[in-house]
Amino acid sequence: MKVLALLGSPRRNGNTSLLLDQYLKGITAANKDVKITRIFLQEKKIQNCSACEACRKTTIGKCTIKDDMQELYPLFWKADMVIYATPVYWWGVSAQLKAFMDRCYALGLIEDSFAGKKVTLLMTYGGELPNKGPGLIKTAFAEICDYKNMDLVHVYGVCTDDYMPAAENTKALNDVYEMGMNV
Repeated sequence: MKVLALLGSPRRNGNTSLLLDQYLKGITAANKDVKITRIFLQEKKIQNCSACEACRKTTIGKCTIKDDMQELYPLFWKADMVIYATPVYWWGVSAQLKAFMDRCYALGLIEDSFAGKKVTLLMTYGGELPNKGPGLIKTAFAEICDYKNMDLVHVYGVCTDDYMPAAENTKALNDVYEMGMNV
């Protein structure tokens, strides 16, 4: 199994990264043949989609913008599972993750580029529930997965700022580890 793990936080070692690491440890513990590629999106140069439609009209399924997405497209294409890890910013995913997701628009015409992939969404957020941000993101991912025939296998969110940092939240760390073991 090939896993693409996308860290959408601007902090390399923050709460979202710790949650992702625990999930990946669970996957590795239960799946000895897994190959995990972990990408820290903050370090990638990903331009915004320019809505030029070249990927729809001239270079079908290929974005004409030359940046780090050119190295990420094949990783996404080959992945059996994609893990999206993001802090919740203004009721949505981080800018780093949103840029990646928007640029995947180019793959939309290629029939099997999304279909059958397993998807996990991991979120950290500052305001305790009933903060609606995590729910909005979960709904968006459920819609995307349904539309592109992907399997949303896990969604997990945890309040970190107002409640406690992820490093101190043994329940959250155990939860995501167990989820990873059940992939």
